[in-house]
Amino acid sequence: MIEGVLAGLFRQGTTILWWICKLSTPDKLHLYEPCHQDLFDILSKWQKGMKDQMHKLPLWDDYLEIPSEHLEVMRQRHDNFNGVIEWNKQLEQYLDAINAIPAPCILQPCRLNFVLFDLKLRYGCEIVSIVRNPIDTWFAHFPYADIDHLMTMSFDKSDGDPFYTNDFYAPLQQKYDLPPLCNFEQFAIVWTLANYYAICASDAVISYDRVVDKPAYEFMKINRKCKTMQFDVMYADLIKKYTHIYDDKIRRKFEIRFEQTVAEFGIDAYYDRVMHYVESV
Repeated sequence: MIEGVLAGLFRQGTTILWWICKLSTPDKLHLYEPCHQDLFDILSKWQKGMKDQMHKLPLWDDYLEIPSEHLEVMRQRHDNFNGVIEWNKQLEQYLDAINAIPAPCILQPCRLNFVLFDLKLRYGCEIVSIVRNPIDTWFAHFPYADIDHLMTMSFDKSDGDPFYTNDFYAPLQQKYDLPPLCNFEQFAIVWTLANYYAICASDAVISYDRVVDKPAYEFMKINRKCKTMQFDVMYADLIKKYTHIYDDKIRRKFEIRFEQTVAEFGIDAYYDRVMHYVESV
Protein backbone atom coordinates (compact mmCIF):
# COMPACT_ATOMS: atom_id res chain seq x y z
CA MET A 1 0.00 0.00 0.00
CA ILE A 2 1.06 3.59 -0.51
CA GLU A 3 2.09 4.69 2.97
CA GLY A 4 4.02 7.85 2.16
CA VAL A 5 5.08 10.06 -0.74
CA LEU A 6 8.39 11.94 -0.82
CA ALA A 7 7.80 14.43 -3.61
CA GLY A 8 9.69 17.25 -5.26
CA LEU A 9 10.58 18.65 -8.64
CA PHE A 10 13.64 17.44 -10.49
CA ARG A 11 17.01 18.64 -9.16
CA GLN A 12 15.65 19.58 -5.73
CA GLY A 13 17.53 16.94 -3.76
CA THR A 14 14.91 14.24 -4.23
CA THR A 15 17.26 11.39 -5.12
CA ILE A 16 19.69 11.71 -2.24
CA LEU A 17 16.89 12.20 0.29
CA TRP A 18 15.06 9.19 -1.15
CA TRP A 19 18.25 7.15 -0.76
CA ILE A 20 18.75 8.22 2.86
CA CYS A 21 15.09 7.47 3.60
CA LYS A 22 15.52 4.01 2.06
CA LEU A 23 18.65 3.33 4.12
CA SER A 24 16.88 4.56 7.26
CA THR A 25 13.72 2.41 6.87
CA PRO A 26 14.79 -0.72 4.94
CA ASP A 27 11.68 -2.65 6.02
CA LYS A 28 9.59 -0.74 3.45
CA LEU A 29 9.57 -0.65 -0.34
CA HIS A 30 10.97 2.66 -1.58
CA LEU A 31 9.81 3.06 -5.17
CA TYR A 32 11.95 5.56 -7.01
CA GLU A 33 10.26 7.56 -9.78
CA PRO A 34 7.27 5.24 -10.31
CA CYS A 35 5.98 7.55 -13.06
CA HIS A 36 9.21 7.54 -15.06
CA GLN A 37 8.28 7.13 -18.72
CA ASP A 38 10.93 4.41 -19.25
CA LEU A 39 10.38 2.55 -15.98
CA PHE A 40 9.52 -0.84 -17.42
CA ASP A 41 12.18 -0.67 -20.11
CA ILE A 42 14.68 -0.03 -17.32
CA LEU A 43 13.31 -2.86 -15.18
CA SER A 44 13.54 -5.32 -18.09
CA LYS A 45 17.33 -4.91 -17.95
CA TRP A 46 17.81 -4.27 -14.23
CA GLN A 47 19.46 -6.71 -11.85
CA LYS A 48 19.62 -6.30 -8.09
CA GLY A 49 22.64 -4.31 -6.98
CA MET A 50 23.16 -2.54 -10.30
CA LYS A 51 23.83 1.21 -10.16
CA ASP A 52 22.46 3.77 -12.56
CA GLN A 53 24.89 5.86 -14.57
CA MET A 54 23.75 9.29 -13.38
CA HIS A 55 23.42 8.87 -9.61
CA LYS A 56 25.58 5.77 -9.05
CA LEU A 57 22.86 4.27 -6.85
CA PRO A 58 20.74 1.08 -7.03
CA LEU A 59 17.65 3.14 -7.81
CA TRP A 60 15.35 0.39 -9.03
CA ASP A 61 16.16 -2.53 -6.69
CA ASP A 62 12.95 -2.37 -4.67
CA TYR A 63 10.82 -2.96 -7.76
CA LEU A 64 12.34 -6.43 -7.88
CA GLU A 65 10.79 -7.12 -4.46
CA ILE A 66 7.25 -6.53 -5.74
CA PRO A 67 5.30 -9.78 -6.33
CA SER A 68 5.32 -10.51 -10.05
CA GLU A 69 1.54 -10.46 -10.42
CA HIS A 70 1.39 -6.95 -8.96
CA LEU A 71 4.29 -5.73 -11.06
CA GLU A 72 2.55 -7.01 -14.18
CA VAL A 73 -0.62 -5.05 -13.38
CA MET A 74 1.55 -1.97 -12.90
CA ARG A 75 3.19 -2.57 -16.26
CA GLN A 76 -0.16 -2.88 -18.03
CA ARG A 77 -1.42 0.39 -16.52
CA HIS A 78 1.79 2.38 -16.81
CA ASP A 79 1.80 5.36 -19.16
CA ASN A 80 3.77 8.51 -19.91
CA PHE A 81 2.90 10.75 -16.96
CA ASN A 82 5.24 13.63 -17.83
CA GLY A 83 3.59 17.00 -17.42
CA VAL A 84 0.68 15.85 -15.26
CA ILE A 85 -1.13 18.87 -13.79
CA GLU A 86 -4.53 17.27 -13.12
CA TRP A 87 -5.70 13.96 -11.68
CA ASN A 88 -6.86 11.55 -14.37
CA LYS A 89 -8.22 8.02 -14.67
CA GLN A 90 -5.07 6.52 -16.19
CA LEU A 91 -2.93 7.81 -13.34
CA GLU A 92 -5.52 6.71 -10.78
CA GLN A 93 -5.61 3.15 -12.12
CA TYR A 94 -1.80 2.96 -12.14
CA LEU A 95 -1.49 4.22 -8.57
CA ASP A 96 -4.31 1.88 -7.50
CA ALA A 97 -2.11 -0.98 -8.73
CA ILE A 98 0.77 0.28 -6.59
CA ASN A 99 -1.55 0.70 -3.61
CA ALA A 100 -2.54 -2.97 -3.96
CA ILE A 101 1.04 -4.14 -3.32
CA PRO A 102 0.98 -6.13 -0.04
CA ALA A 103 3.78 -4.14 1.59
CA PRO A 104 4.20 -0.58 2.88
CA CYS A 105 5.47 1.60 0.03
CA ILE A 106 7.16 4.99 0.01
CA LEU A 107 6.92 6.64 -3.42
CA GLN A 108 9.41 9.22 -4.69
CA PRO A 109 7.86 10.98 -7.70
CA CYS A 110 9.12 14.14 -9.40
CA ARG A 111 6.11 14.32 -11.70
CA LEU A 112 3.15 14.49 -9.29
CA ASN A 113 3.45 17.82 -7.44
CA PHE A 114 0.24 19.14 -8.96
CA VAL A 115 -1.86 16.14 -7.86
CA LEU A 116 -0.47 15.35 -4.42
CA PHE A 117 -3.65 16.45 -2.68
CA ASP A 118 -5.69 14.06 -4.85
CA LEU A 119 -3.24 11.30 -4.04
CA LYS A 120 -3.47 12.05 -0.32
CA LEU A 121 -7.28 12.01 -0.37
CA ARG A 122 -7.50 8.72 -2.27
CA TYR A 123 -4.88 6.71 -0.37
CA GLY A 124 -4.72 8.42 3.02
CA CYS A 125 -0.95 8.58 2.74
CA GLU A 126 1.54 10.98 4.27
CA ILE A 127 2.88 13.63 1.90
CA VAL A 128 6.35 15.09 2.43
CA SER A 129 7.54 17.60 -0.14
CA ILE A 130 11.05 18.85 -0.86
CA VAL A 131 11.72 22.44 -1.91
CA ARG A 132 14.94 24.09 -3.04
CA ASN A 133 15.98 27.60 -4.03
CA PRO A 134 14.82 28.05 -7.65
CA ILE A 135 18.10 29.45 -8.98
CA ASP A 136 20.13 26.56 -7.59
CA THR A 137 17.50 24.20 -8.97
CA TRP A 138 17.73 25.75 -12.44
CA PHE A 139 21.54 25.79 -12.47
CA ALA A 140 21.42 22.09 -11.56
CA HIS A 141 19.57 21.47 -14.83
CA PHE A 142 22.84 22.37 -16.58
CA PRO A 143 25.58 21.38 -14.11
CA TYR A 144 28.40 21.17 -16.65
CA ALA A 145 27.37 24.01 -18.96
CA ASP A 146 29.57 26.97 -19.78
CA ILE A 147 27.99 30.37 -19.37
CA ASP A 148 27.16 30.77 -23.07
CA HIS A 149 25.28 27.47 -23.18
CA LEU A 150 23.46 28.29 -19.94
CA MET A 151 22.33 31.66 -21.30
CA THR A 152 21.26 30.19 -24.63
CA MET A 153 19.23 27.38 -23.04
CA SER A 154 17.71 29.76 -20.51
CA PHE A 155 16.78 32.83 -22.54
CA ASP A 156 17.02 31.99 -26.25
CA LYS A 157 15.41 28.55 -26.34
CA SER A 158 11.83 27.62 -25.56
CA ASP A 159 12.29 23.84 -25.56
CA GLY A 160 14.92 21.22 -24.86
CA ASP A 161 15.09 21.54 -21.08
CA PRO A 162 16.46 18.17 -19.88
CA PHE A 163 14.27 18.03 -16.77
CA TYR A 164 10.77 18.33 -18.20
CA THR A 165 10.00 22.02 -17.64
CA ASN A 166 8.49 22.17 -21.12
CA ASP A 167 6.30 19.12 -20.43
CA PHE A 168 4.75 20.86 -17.42
CA TYR A 169 4.46 24.25 -19.08
CA ALA A 170 2.58 22.97 -22.15
CA PRO A 171 -0.60 21.92 -20.27
CA LEU A 172 -0.38 25.00 -18.04
CA GLN A 173 -0.13 27.15 -21.16
CA GLN A 174 -3.20 25.50 -22.62
CA LYS A 175 -5.23 25.62 -19.39
CA TYR A 176 -4.49 29.26 -18.54
CA ASP A 177 -3.91 30.65 -22.03
CA LEU A 178 -0.30 31.57 -21.25
CA PRO A 179 1.98 32.99 -23.96
CA PRO A 180 5.07 31.31 -25.42
CA LEU A 181 8.02 31.87 -23.09
CA CYS A 182 11.72 31.09 -22.99
CA ASN A 183 12.83 28.07 -20.97
CA PHE A 184 13.75 30.00 -17.86
CA GLU A 185 10.48 31.94 -17.74
CA GLN A 186 8.60 28.66 -18.20
CA PHE A 187 10.61 27.28 -15.29
CA ALA A 188 9.72 30.28 -13.11
CA ILE A 189 6.02 29.53 -13.55
CA VAL A 190 6.36 25.75 -13.24
CA TRP A 191 8.62 25.91 -10.17
CA THR A 192 6.33 28.38 -8.40
CA LEU A 193 3.03 26.60 -9.07
CA ALA A 194 4.30 23.03 -8.68
CA ASN A 195 5.95 23.75 -5.34
CA TYR A 196 2.96 25.77 -4.13
CA TYR A 197 0.62 22.88 -4.91
CA ALA A 198 3.01 20.49 -3.15
CA ILE A 199 3.36 22.44 0.10
CA CYS A 200 -0.41 22.93 0.28
CA ALA A 201 -0.87 19.15 0.20
CA SER A 202 2.02 18.29 2.52
CA ASP A 203 2.14 17.03 6.07
CA ALA A 204 5.78 18.16 6.23
CA VAL A 205 8.05 20.24 4.01
CA ILE A 206 11.81 19.73 3.70
CA SER A 207 14.04 22.62 2.66
CA TYR A 208 16.93 21.05 0.81
CA ASP A 209 18.90 24.26 1.30
CA ARG A 210 18.65 23.90 5.08
CA VAL A 211 19.48 20.19 4.88
CA VAL A 212 22.67 21.02 2.97
CA ASP A 213 23.57 23.65 5.56
CA LYS A 214 22.97 21.49 8.68
CA PRO A 215 22.07 17.94 7.64
CA ALA A 216 22.11 16.18 11.02
CA TYR A 217 20.16 18.96 12.73
CA GLU A 218 17.58 19.12 9.94
CA PHE A 219 17.18 15.33 9.89
CA MET A 220 16.31 15.42 13.60
CA LYS A 221 13.71 18.12 12.94
CA ILE A 222 12.24 16.27 9.97
CA ASN A 223 12.05 12.99 11.89
CA ARG A 224 9.86 14.61 14.54
CA LYS A 225 7.38 15.69 11.85
CA CYS A 226 7.23 12.54 9.70
CA LYS A 227 5.24 9.43 10.59
CA THR A 228 6.10 7.09 7.70
CA MET A 229 9.63 8.22 6.81
CA GLN A 230 12.87 8.64 8.72
CA PHE A 231 16.23 10.21 7.84
CA ASP A 232 18.85 8.70 10.12
CA VAL A 233 21.50 11.20 11.23
CA MET A 234 24.18 8.55 10.65
CA TYR A 235 23.73 9.25 6.91
CA ALA A 236 24.10 13.03 7.22
CA ASP A 237 27.56 12.90 5.64
CA LEU A 238 25.98 11.75 2.37
CA ILE A 239 24.69 15.32 1.90
CA LYS A 240 27.25 17.35 -0.02
CA LYS A 241 27.73 21.10 0.06
CA TYR A 242 26.80 23.08 -3.04
CA THR A 243 29.48 23.87 -5.58
CA HIS A 244 28.61 27.25 -7.13
CA ILE A 245 29.92 27.38 -10.69
CA TYR A 246 28.48 30.79 -11.63
CA ASP A 247 29.41 34.07 -9.95
CA ASP A 248 27.08 36.34 -7.96
CA LYS A 249 26.54 38.71 -10.88
CA ILE A 250 25.19 35.90 -13.06
CA ARG A 251 23.10 34.59 -10.20
CA ARG A 252 21.54 38.00 -9.59
CA LYS A 253 20.60 38.27 -13.27
CA PHE A 254 18.59 35.05 -12.94
CA GLU A 255 17.03 36.11 -9.66
CA ILE A 256 15.77 39.37 -11.17
CA ARG A 257 14.36 37.63 -14.26
CA PHE A 258 12.63 35.04 -12.08
CA GLU A 259 11.04 37.64 -9.81
CA GLN A 260 9.95 39.74 -12.80
CA THR A 261 8.28 36.70 -14.38
CA VAL A 262 6.27 35.65 -11.34
CA ALA A 263 5.20 39.28 -10.78
CA GLU A 264 4.18 39.72 -14.42
CA PHE A 265 1.89 36.67 -14.26
CA GLY A 266 0.48 37.54 -10.84
CA ILE A 267 1.85 34.55 -8.95
CA ASP A 268 4.32 36.40 -6.75
CA ALA A 269 2.26 35.60 -3.63
CA TYR A 270 2.62 31.89 -4.41
CA TYR A 271 6.35 32.41 -4.93
CA ASP A 272 6.64 34.18 -1.57
CA ARG A 273 4.82 31.32 0.16
CA VAL A 274 7.18 28.72 -1.28
CA MET A 275 10.28 30.81 -0.53
CA HIS A 276 9.13 30.99 3.09
CA TYR A 277 9.61 27.22 3.28
CA VAL A 278 12.89 27.34 1.38
CA GLU A 279 14.42 29.97 3.67
CA SER A 280 12.69 29.78 7.06
CA VAL A 281 14.49 28.22 10.02
